[in-house]
Amino acid sequence: MSNLISEELDLEAEAVLDPSIQFERDAANTRPPKAIFLTGATGLLGAYLLQSLLQQTNADIYCLIRSDSPDSGKQRLQRHLKSYSIWTDSFNSRIFPIIGDLAKPLFGLSTQEFDQLSQTIDLIYHNGAQISFIRPYKALKATNVLGTHEIIRLAGLNKTKPVHFISTLAVFFNQSSTTANALISETEIPKYDAGLKGGYKQSKWVAEELIRLAQERGLPACIYRPVRISGHSQTGITQNFDDFFFRLLKGCIHLKQFPRLDIAITLLPVDYVCEAVIQLSLRKAPFGRAFNLLNPTPMPWKSFIKIFMSWGYELQEVNLDDWMCSLQEYSRKYPQDQFLKLLYFFMRKPSNLLAKKPKVETTQTLQELEALGVFCPEINEKLLSSYISYFQAIDYFPHP
Repeated sequence: MSNLISEELDLEAEAVLDPSIQFERDAANTRPPKAIFLTGATGLLGAYLLQSLLQQTNADIYCLIRSDSPDSGKQRLQRHLKSYSIWTDSFNSRIFPIIGDLAKPLFGLSTQEFDQLSQTIDLIYHNGAQISFIRPYKALKATNVLGTHEIIRLAGLNKTKPVHFISTLAVFFNQSSTTANALISETEIPKYDAGLKGGYKQSKWVAEELIRLAQERGLPACIYRPVRISGHSQTGITQNFDDFFFRLLKGCIHLKQFPRLDIAITLLPVDYVCEAVIQLSLRKAPFGRAFNLLNPTPMPWKSFIKIFMSWGYELQEVNLDDWMCSLQEYSRKYPQDQFLKLLYFFMRKPSNLLAKKPKVETTQTLQELEALGVFCPEINEKLLSSYISYFQAIDYFPHP
């Protein structure tokens, strides 16, 4: 279990940017990009970013991907977009796989290949990351921190390329931020806090620090911080089956019980996050901004459960302690069921779904997005029905 425990780290000392990396001041190019570099295209958000960049720009998209060859890499991307029902054959000629790995220096490319890539691309979307809520910082550092360092190196080589970096609002979720009436403003920078626990949050905090160090040297960059990203608002499709919230719902079905909770549920559909990032990034606006993305219409847990039960799930309401006892008893009775064993582990963590979260100010971001015609889907029966019906269709949720 030692590898599941967050380490005590000096995160500030981890944020070190190679002094040789420099940028041309005022180098942000406002012309439409001819070539875009995208990381994380085989993830949930990455699939939709790839689709949107192909649809809303005329650029060729260079995708960093782990594979044996460019042909197999393109086939992997094609299968991935098909799994979300968003592939079209017209995409084929504009997708260029770059066979490499975020966790390796220069992404595992030769110096010549890295140099050629830097000369080819005009814009970078850095969405790739290793997401794990149980692995420690040192296990995620290579991909999430050193990978971001190499993205910054690429951005400054030969010509300066703007960077749009996908982070997470969780960089603010530390012990200090959970105090009463804590408020995260839209311009606030996440400060170092020893109370920031969890390897993923720690690695994203350090990655943000690297981006800010690069901005101080002249890198035109923006940061986007979504909260938990859920499936598509219309189709419900997702591949994020390890999401803690949906694990909790599945656990409720197994136990035929739901815990009495005084929390609000917030879900952020992937299509909204994608459209927000694309529209904010493609407009001719100053760099240096950070955008906090979350759903402005959270739903009380009890209201959520009421809709969930309307689909035929008969669940008994119990207090949280009794529910946890039931979950522990089930885990002991069926030790081979790793799903509920992990759910019990997550529920016992102090940073789980029930942990206090700071209030996040998003008024300006929402106003800017609305002016661009981008509106966040409300958490209501229609949205939840998309998710529940999808999870039933793939047998993630058993049919009642």
